[in-house]
Amino acid sequence: MPEKSAKQTKQPKRVKPDKPVTAPSSGIPAKKVVLPYAAAAAAYLLLALALYYQLVFLPMTFSAPDSLVPMASSIALDRLRDASGHYPLWQPWTFAGMPTVEAFSYLGGLYYPNLLISRLPLGDIGSQILHLCFAGLGGYALLRTFRLHHAAAFLGGAAFMLNPYMTAMLVHGHGSQLMTAAYMPWVLWATLRVFDTRSGFYTRSARGALGTLDSRGSSGALDTRALGLDTRGSSGALNTRAPGLDTLASLGDAGMLAILLGFQLQRAHVQIAWYTWMLMGLLALLLLVSGHKTVKESLKKAGFFASACAVGIAISAAVYLPASEYAAYSVRGMAGGGGAAMEYATMWSMHPVELLTFLVPGLYGFGGVTYWGFMPFTDFPHYAGIVVLLLALAGFVARRRDPFVLFLGGSTLLALLISFGSFFSPVFDLFYKFAPLFSRFRVPSMVLIVAGLNLSLLAGFGLHWLLEAPEKSLRIPLKSLALAAALVIVLILLAGEGFEGFFRSIFPPPPVENFDLAFMVNKVRWEGIRDSVIMSSLFVALVAGLAWPGMRKFLSGSKLAAVIVVLAIGDLLLLNAKIVSPPEASLRSPVLVQRQQVETALAPDDVTSFLASQKGPFRIYPIGPLFGENKFALSGIESVGGYHPAKLRNYEEFLRRTENLSSLAALRMLNVSYVVSPAEVQHADLEPVKQGTLRLVSGDVPAWVYRLKAGCPRAWFATTVTGVQSRDDLFAQVLQDGSDCRSVYVDGAEWQGTRRFAEGTIQSMQRTAESLTLKVSAPSEAFLVTSEIFYPLRWQAILDGRPVFTQEVNGLIRGVRIPAGEHELTFTYDRSDFDKGRYVSLAAFGVAVVMVVGGVVLARAGGKKKQVS
Repeated sequence: MPEKSAKQTKQPKRVKPDKPVTAPSSGIPAKKVVLPYAAAAAAYLLLALALYYQLVFLPMTFSAPDSLVPMASSIALDRLRDASGHYPLWQPWTFAGMPTVEAFSYLGGLYYPNLLISRLPLGDIGSQILHLCFAGLGGYALLRTFRLHHAAAFLGGAAFMLNPYMTAMLVHGHGSQLMTAAYMPWVLWATLRVFDTRSGFYTRSARGALGTLDSRGSSGALDTRALGLDTRGSSGALNTRAPGLDTLASLGDAGMLAILLGFQLQRAHVQIAWYTWMLMGLLALLLLVSGHKTVKESLKKAGFFASACAVGIAISAAVYLPASEYAAYSVRGMAGGGGAAMEYATMWSMHPVELLTFLVPGLYGFGGVTYWGFMPFTDFPHYAGIVVLLLALAGFVARRRDPFVLFLGGSTLLALLISFGSFFSPVFDLFYKFAPLFSRFRVPSMVLIVAGLNLSLLAGFGLHWLLEAPEKSLRIPLKSLALAAALVIVLILLAGEGFEGFFRSIFPPPPVENFDLAFMVNKVRWEGIRDSVIMSSLFVALVAGLAWPGMRKFLSGSKLAAVIVVLAIGDLLLLNAKIVSPPEASLRSPVLVQRQQVETALAPDDVTSFLASQKGPFRIYPIGPLFGENKFALSGIESVGGYHPAKLRNYEEFLRRTENLSSLAALRMLNVSYVVSPAEVQHADLEPVKQGTLRLVSGDVPAWVYRLKAGCPRAWFATTVTGVQSRDDLFAQVLQDGSDCRSVYVDGAEWQGTRRFAEGTIQSMQRTAESLTLKVSAPSEAFLVTSEIFYPLRWQAILDGRPVFTQEVNGLIRGVRIPAGEHELTFTYDRSDFDKGRYVSLAAFGVAVVMVVGGVVLARAGGKKKQVS
């Protein structure tokens, strides 16, 4: 009878968390600590290779404009760096000249990990794939901090690195976003280490995560081995260090956090970094409030955390010290207030209804011409993975009392509210008005990267709970899920025509003119919805069925965990594959091309060769679709066009007022000598000089080159200078269609009426990217004009060794008064802030390394000394 009773009360088999692993100093080989992380890293690499195999094993690359446009500029800047021997801070080929580092471009040489990565045969795409694996490993390490099952921790990291947002960033040329986001889980991991296990916060979270595991020994005392909390990456025991050793270890942890923050900031995607700091700050506040028993202990932890943040910011000084001053001169500094600024800031707001794409990725189209959502345009759906979403929901509900899980849930809700932007403004308005720098961001939906990370981590908790939960508690939820999923599949198959008619009635007109093409677009839209619903329901049914208690006889323990992980990853891989390689039937343009095609497109062609052979200095004006082309920089050809999201504010205004330089007077003022057009142009002031082919990645483009008659030189003497009271009047005068360069206009607040000056002589001119030296002479006071962008923050004028005032001329270029006689005038680009920033960055990195090494070495030495005593 007792035997029968024991058999009846026997608990179902569960997957238990890993046994605590003691530190190497305790006699356990280090490989037992390192091997799981190495295995996880290898698995993440295999996943990345599987998704991007065409880039790694085939001669393919991405052709997205946001990927190729910076490539041309970077190659040109690399050549300039090799020729000049110093880091380029000004490039003359785009928009008649603009900054590099200050505008957050050409930053690879300032990103310290690149000192190693650049020595590997990876290339830019390989570096991004490496960062993807780094992101996954960060999620794994963060979840292993709470001693989740290896499979659960692995799923959390994989779900984050395979989030479609990350894939779209790599595919469409936004590598800085991807690589900045890769640091997010690591920053949270390091923050937990700074506020270490002496806090009750960790004890509560660990006990919750371990579920039914008995944390009491026979005596009833707390068994720290059962808790298994590992905040050091090596020891499974709860931290009971002596206060002195704890302080030393916290110093090392603060140094590690500083390095991670500094490296993330060096990647220089401010918006993603801002969201990371938002998450980190909320977590630190929660840890500080809930974790420490004494004010002294709280202040100590807060001090380490603040020091880490300060050192991390200092590590990025080479980027942010000069860039912080550029903001006032940049187009992005225009979002400082007013209705137009709010409109700018709320572009790409996420409509609450569109969040349904987290469940059904094809609900609002898959991007491109099929997209019919509420944003201006998009190239991918915001999808977390249906399996990941279900596990995340389960993890939150099951562990909702755990502080860290509550933090993940709360910050996810906050991210969703911010993402709504103009569609639900209270929370967004609060951040817009009071949060530093927030008003300069223009993509509210970008904050969904926070939701993607948090849902991935919650999925890890959910899978751990699923493996530990009593089978009895799973029957009703799993049965309901399976039946609901099956019912949805049956309905969509049986009543598909009715659903199709409904959706066709609410589809907005496709952005095409051809009726047949419009019909096809709507057909693809409906098929995307239907297929997404079926696939999501099928994955739900599979997970529910395989996790059914009766299946535990066949899939118990780690086998069940492996199957669920495979299903979750398979769901994400299927969707990501459509982003990497759009099917032909999707009506989306392919993004993969042969590498040879890109290399050929970047090589000189007959048009660029002709322009490069002409005597200068001069600029070109590419018309229409060629305006944003940066290829000309590779041949050293200066253009008034190009592409960059952070151009100078005065240049943006000039483009707007001249309707993208459609005025010949504006072109002459900017020293434009040649016009490049994809079609023939008839104009009396344009002389045809060349017809050829411009070779681009998208294909060969026929091009006609015209010489603009009576253009202004790069530098000249103006004979009349007129002060104009308003900007409207100034541009009205500037844009008069005349060819007289000698009459110029300035701001009337600094110049009253019209003044006449002598006509001097330019004896010589020497130019580099960051300097312009002219030897001039004048019979009496003269006014020298240079067709160079007015940027007084950096471009300084020196006349005969003394600084002189530079005047903004015609709303865009520079002018300087020249006294009678012979003189030497030099414009030089001020590098002082950049050089100072590099010194600060290097010194701060040294401080962080000393913190890490000192904390580890001294803590170990102190621990050995304590053992001896």
